[in-house]
Amino acid sequence: MKTMSCPTKLPTLFLNHGGGPLPLLGVQPSIASSIINARPSQTPKAILIISAHYESSPVSILSKDQHTLLFDYYGFPSQCYEYSYPARGDDTLASRIQSLLSANDIESNIETKRGLDHGMFIPLMLMYPNNAEIPVVGLSLHPSLDVKTHMKIGKSLSTLRNEVLIIGSGYGFHNMRYLLNPTPQSIGYSKEFDEYLQSMLIGDITETKLNKLVTWKEDAPHANECHPREEHLIPLFVVAAAAGDECVGELIDVAEGKRAGEHVVSNYRFSEAK
Repeated sequence: MKTMSCPTKLPTLFLNHGGGPLPLLGVQPSIASSIINARPSQTPKAILIISAHYESSPVSILSKDQHTLLFDYYGFPSQCYEYSYPARGDDTLASRIQSLLSANDIESNIETKRGLDHGMFIPLMLMYPNNAEIPVVGLSLHPSLDVKTHMKIGKSLSTLRNEVLIIGSGYGFHNMRYLLNPTPQSIGYSKEFDEYLQSMLIGDITETKLNKLVTWKEDAPHANECHPREEHLIPLFVVAAAAGDECVGELIDVAEGKRAGEHVVSNYRFSEAK
């Protein structure tokens, strides 16, 4: 796999975080290895992570002296509720994010009590298992789940890429009925939907292409079957827009089959064109 890097700016990433703690338990090894492979060569000064499991109005920016973990999953072995990732927040970065959002007429507040949900700590534990000293700030989705709004949020954050790794954590296929009981039909849905995303996200990401993504619900095959509710795909639109104008999208890898929980999902990296 060819790795794209930029000497001055970090890429933005869209990562499939898997089902609850399964990637950490070895149950979804393709998901886990795909996250690990997404780690950029540069060590960021901070990480901003947008999780599909965090929604608030107005948009919330999560930062505190010492992050705790929010175990927002149920029915797993006891060890899954004992994980620790002692990352600290970054209040200066949180304030900067708030200013960037405000400059683009996006209301936000700073949250200091919530823990890092599994959409945040699973990727962090896999990508940076020994680097909890890298400050972490979380960012919520807006519950409207409006694509244009979230692309606007992403564009507001683009200047952070000189120092900050921006991660969108979601899932390319998120229909709980099928995730719990995969069928040949649902696997086919995920494959065709993933092919649509690849056609839109690999190569030059222009303003025209971003605008076409706004109507993904109407344009993508089996969109409603793959995403009855859109929250697990919305982080993708944030990070694609955050990469800036005329960036290049790259497929990191595809996770599929039993090692990924059956359904086909892909991780993406967005970097400046060389």
